[in-house]
Amino acid sequence: MRITIPGIIRLAWLTDPDEIIAANDSGVVQRTLSGLGGLLQRSIATRFAVFRTADGDIWPAFRDRADPLRAKHQKKLEHDLSHTGSLLRRVAPETGALATFVRSGSTNRPPEIIVQQMVGRLFFPDYAASEESYDAARALQTWISGGPIKRYLLKCSGELERALDLLTKLARGNTSCAHATAIAMENIVEVIERMRRLAQTSDNLEKLGPQEAIESTLRAPRMVVRETRDGGRVCGTRLGARTLIILRLESARRQKPESGIEFFAKSWNQCPAHGIVPALLAEIWRKAKAGKA
Repeated sequence: MRITIPGIIRLAWLTDPDEIIAANDSGVVQRTLSGLGGLLQRSIATRFAVFRTADGDIWPAFRDRADPLRAKHQKKLEHDLSHTGSLLRRVAPETGALATFVRSGSTNRPPEIIVQQMVGRLFFPDYAASEESYDAARALQTWISGGPIKRYLLKCSGELERALDLLTKLARGNTSCAHATAIAMENIVEVIERMRRLAQTSDNLEKLGPQEAIESTLRAPRMVVRETRDGGRVCGTRLGARTLIILRLESARRQKPESGIEFFAKSWNQCPAHGIVPALLAEIWRKAKAGKA
């Protein structure tokens, strides 16, 4: 479906999983947003422009396919996150605490802070999350998805800048860690809450295995934004230059759960955490089952 209002918006959105995969792999479609083409394009590009370091290094999730550093960083991170056994041992206190939450609904710390610390410790063994660091993450999530008034208040109050500074400092300048502990980890927070509800319904905790629990609770991001820098054909449709493309990932995942679209599996931008995230969730469910027994 497409909407075009000259000077305001040039927009297309996709929900079919095969079309989303094809658009994601298309040379016409790019991840970085130019800010040109209309009022909406400028607004969305402004939101993403803040995710770069002081020396101009772009956060990994906003790098284009042709970016020479993207593939290098992505390959290294995927390698670092592939040591599943040692990483699970490193975050054993956090997975144990989250298993207690899934099983009983209570923990000695808020589960979202435990998730942030668990994700941070995949990068640095001594990463320490706090209420302040999680509030900073929420501020950045609001900056991306909130309305114009919320974004205006975040910027004018200085909260946006403080959140970026705090999370970048905790990540020791590692943009992959900053992205994981600011934005990506929120999906895990939501999965843990769904696991808690699943575990407390009927005898699910006893009868469901880890893979079944993951399949019941893992979701894809609701949507991601792309842009056609130049005009061309995308999924058989001719799109003009500077068209925003909304990929509705969760809708596509529900249509084709086996596609792996929640991690862009086997695509050029496959999430480097495609292996460790399911392993973490499986470990949490196993520990919750063991505690119940």
